[in-house]
Amino acid sequence: ENGDNGDNGDNGGDNGTERRIVGEDGHHLQRVRRLRVDETVVIADGAGRWYLTRVTSVGDATLTVERVGESQREPELVPPLAIGFAPAKSDHGVEVVQQLVELGVDRIIPLITRRGVVRFDGARGDKAWSRMQRATRTAAMQCHRALIPALDPPTTLGALRDQPGLLIAHRDGVPIDGIDPPDVGGWCAVVGPEGGFAPEELAMLDGVSRVRVGPHILRSVTAPAAIAAALASARRG
Repeated sequence: ENGDNGDNGDNGGDNGTERRIVGEDGHHLQRVRRLRVDETVVIADGAGRWYLTRVTSVGDATLTVERVGESQREPELVPPLAIGFAPAKSDHGVEVVQQLVELGVDRIIPLITRRGVVRFDGARGDKAWSRMQRATRTAAMQCHRALIPALDPPTTLGALRDQPGLLIAHRDGVPIDGIDPPDVGGWCAVVGPEGGFAPEELAMLDGVSRVRVGPHILRSVTAPAAIAAALASARRG
């Protein structure tokens, strides 16, 4: 559990070796997981550092734990991997974020596109953005990642045009195994919405390498995970 993040985890009682876990995390560990004294909890800071703790006391939606292991750091994978995608629906945005976190993506970029369904403006846009932020953290906890991936503010393709290592996921592209690791930075693969990127968007990215992960047209909720998994298989620890 990432019990060391914001107002859900480390809310006091920290004397260097002891922490009190309250809020949503305390509720989950005590009432849902039903942890008891002497059971183990992993504390992570969300930036890649983690260590083991032992439950020393249990309260109402609260746990107190003490540190029992040395601090460890989650291994970094290279090259760094970023995925940009245009959500088909707000709930698809959350589903895609969860998949990308599980696949080890370092940076997630919600895209604003001509054909995109989700518009990141107004109250509905704020709500969609907030749900993806929450999904980034909870997905990291679920798959035991000590590093919570960066979630960029919604952005346009134009803002990514000069991004090093930029790739376009496209069925007319070259196979993944034909793409060399980037010389600078990492990979940043962008995936279009339902119907794909508009012609003017593709024209703006003229010259950017196009890659594919198969011969078929993938749903917008499937394509980001497919491209992430294919590129992740070429990374090294």
